[in-house]
Amino acid sequence: MDDNNLFWFGLVLWLVIILLGFSFFRSPKDVEDSGINDRITASREIEELRQECLRLREQLQQQSRQLTVDFQSTTFSQLQTLLTNYPSVRQMVKAKPDLPAKNIISLFIPLDNMLKSWGYEPIGSPWEQVPYNPQLHQGDTDDMREGELVYVRFVGYRDGSRILSPAKVSRTLPIASK
Repeated sequence: MDDNNLFWFGLVLWLVIILLGFSFFRSPKDVEDSGINDRITASREIEELRQECLRLREQLQQQSRQLTVDFQSTTFSQLQTLLTNYPSVRQMVKAKPDLPAKNIISLFIPLDNMLKSWGYEPIGSPWEQVPYNPQLHQGDTDDMREGELVYVRFVGYRDGSRILSPAKVSRTLPIASK
């Protein structure tokens, strides 16, 4: 070792000895005070973390409430035409049972618009003949085979690759369609 390295080694060794000496030769009172201070500091940190947790929990609850209010408001505005007209149409149908359905169909446009805005896609069309696919369809009997031609009785919905509700299918059409 050259003199320069020896000097630095000695200096570092001397500092280590001094620092160890301070910790070794501390009085029991100093050690006790240090432990108390450490516990007080830890206790403060725990309390600060608890307060932060409570604040974040409250913030999350407020966001959840706001998301619910926003969702309800948006959905209501998309369905407002249907919701405001439906009770009157129901009363009209009671009074005039022979009312043509084509007069009522326009009320369902808000539902179509809402489904489009959510990105939901229909699975099939009513009375459409399609090959049976157990991932997309729910048969009215358990013995349907994949690829067998069936009729869509009630459409299903999907959100991308996720099936929200399968289309209800049958081997025959309802009697009213024939």
